[in-house]
Amino acid sequence: MSDLLIVGTLHTMDPRKPLAQAVLMRGGKFVRVGTREECEREAREGLRYIELGGGCATPGLVDAHGHPALHGRGLEEVKLGSAKSEQECVERTARYAQLIPAGQWVRGNGWDQNAWASRAFPERVLLDAATPDHPVVLMRVDVHALWCNERGLQAAGVSKGTPDPPGGRILRRPDGSPTGVFIDTAMDLVRRAIPRPTVDLAEANILRSLRALAALGITNVHDAAAEPEALEAYRRLAKKDLLPLRVYAMIDGGADLDEQIPIALETPELPNFTVRSVKLFADGALGSRGAVLGESYSDDPGNTGLWLTDPRVLEENIAHIASAGLQPCVHCIGDQACATVLQIFARLPKALRPRAEHLQILKARDVPLLKKSGAIASMQPAHATSDGSWAEERLGHGTERQRGAYAWRQALEAGSVLAFGSDFPVESPDPRLGLAAAAGRKLANGTTWMPEQRVTREEALKAFTAGAAYAEFAEARRGVIREGFDADLTVFERDIMSVHVDELAKVPIVATVVGGQVVYAGP
Repeated sequence: MSDLLIVGTLHTMDPRKPLAQAVLMRGGKFVRVGTREECEREAREGLRYIELGGGCATPGLVDAHGHPALHGRGLEEVKLGSAKSEQECVERTARYAQLIPAGQWVRGNGWDQNAWASRAFPERVLLDAATPDHPVVLMRVDVHALWCNERGLQAAGVSKGTPDPPGGRILRRPDGSPTGVFIDTAMDLVRRAIPRPTVDLAEANILRSLRALAALGITNVHDAAAEPEALEAYRRLAKKDLLPLRVYAMIDGGADLDEQIPIALETPELPNFTVRSVKLFADGALGSRGAVLGESYSDDPGNTGLWLTDPRVLEENIAHIASAGLQPCVHCIGDQACATVLQIFARLPKALRPRAEHLQILKARDVPLLKKSGAIASMQPAHATSDGSWAEERLGHGTERQRGAYAWRQALEAGSVLAFGSDFPVESPDPRLGLAAAAGRKLANGTTWMPEQRVTREEALKAFTAGAAYAEFAEARRGVIREGFDADLTVFERDIMSVHVDELAKVPIVATVVGGQVVYAGP
């Protein structure tokens, strides 16, 4: 391939040279960073140009916590994210059901009872009436609760006498019969009745997702819990050099670790694909009241959440992962879950770079555990702007735990490395929304929630680039625009470091470059 030269404002994120006028790429690497004249002198015949004009380029943006297979599948399911009521969700599902054969599963995603006037979990009565010929399963926006109809319950063999599993809850009517909503591990009772995807289907879902991510300026994604079919699909695509983006996969630790760990140890680093970490779950999610809190939920007295993994078992599993030399990545959201995970991490070698995925609520008294453990704070800015309108109902206004909620500044000042992502498809994968949320922390109604926890624009960009690179042990080759580093770039139509914070989410993506190759070119 011929050399590629990008000319304009370059925010390198390299402290030794934070701004540059041009960068020359060759053989997948940055070979010269400096002025246009310097780069042109070093360029070979057949040089290609991208002139930025009033735009800018940054190191390739990374989503440090997403779910490509789920995202790709969800692009073809019933979309419920904007539904304003249970009735609207049912109507959308019924219309979709008309398009597929009777008896086939209808799947949907994105419903959120916190966005409805009632704020109450749905029931299956309306869903039963609207979809009598199909089993239906609809995932909540946080993927920690699902809603199904009577046909779905029948297919799963769930009845009034089915007990709640450890770490899960079946919501019930006064007579004990299931309402159709399942929380956390209880979801497995329904999901096991749905046919598993083939590797071919997983491959199609992954490619659909990665191409959509490239159009948003993302050059690299950390897959937070890749199931076996997805791992095999990644390997097949990587061996054929067909992955358009870089993928850092965390093995889904929900399966037998004795089977899963060898997968990481035996998988070589393939083109654009790396496996060296395992994802575990401590607790559930705040929106479905499954996050483990030290005290009861303010809006649900007596409920302190759900341990998806018993803390003693969790510690054993983390030690097992660490003994294999792999990186442990643990989902922790509630204040009790976060503190427990960090305490376990503090007993591990820091060289493993353990990752606290979400780290959503951390009391001030537990902040020293961040430094002691050396844990990476893998956080998602858009969660704060999505959840801020109702989070205080769960946590209580002005409480210690509320003051430590979605606290990026707190983690940064504690010395933790921030690695930002979106948790897509729970949130939009658009990193521009993440940058805007991190720097502005504005809710949909225009108010700023907990402004003291905002980070600067430069800090936010670093978390989406250099911080994410550190979180995957790639800081020596990615995360900054520096000679000899991998040539990954995100190109914007306007300068994202100078536009108003409210304009950040609207700046068009001009191009996405991975290893010196333009994988997306905007209009």
